[in-house]
Amino acid sequence: MSEANKGDGQSGTRREPGGNLGPEDRAAFERRIAGLDKRLGDVRSRDAAEARAGRDRRTSSRGMAYGLRMASELVAAVLVGGLIGYVLDQWLGTTPWLFLPLVILGFAAGVRNVLRGYKKVQAEVAASTGGNIGRSVPDGDDV
Repeated sequence: MSEANKGDGQSGTRREPGGNLGPEDRAAFERRIAGLDKRLGDVRSRDAAEARAGRDRRTSSRGMAYGLRMASELVAAVLVGGLIGYVLDQWLGTTPWLFLPLVILGFAAGVRNVLRGYKKVQAEVAASTGGNIGRSVPDGDDV
């Protein structure tokens, strides 16, 4: 058997002198490489989509937790202000003159806490999304 017709251990693979693949084998090799590139691209895009979905779930649940926290802080501040005002009114006999301003003060403190929490959440979302939230994204109709 001549050197040109010798296989490399695989049936049907023929090498030219100098170790180069023949034209048919080179075409088969190129097809396999193209198939692997396509499969690798599919896997990478699927992994990226799963990562985005996981990040969206975490962001969504974190947003729900912050929303409930802010609501409870607002309610708690009003209740604490009202309770302190009620107790002082009962102790000093000034009903309702301390209750009303302390309820309003509690409401103001609650709103302040909510605004501070909102700024914190907004900064975290901007950091995790790169500030790309709430902006228009081009779709097929925007061509």
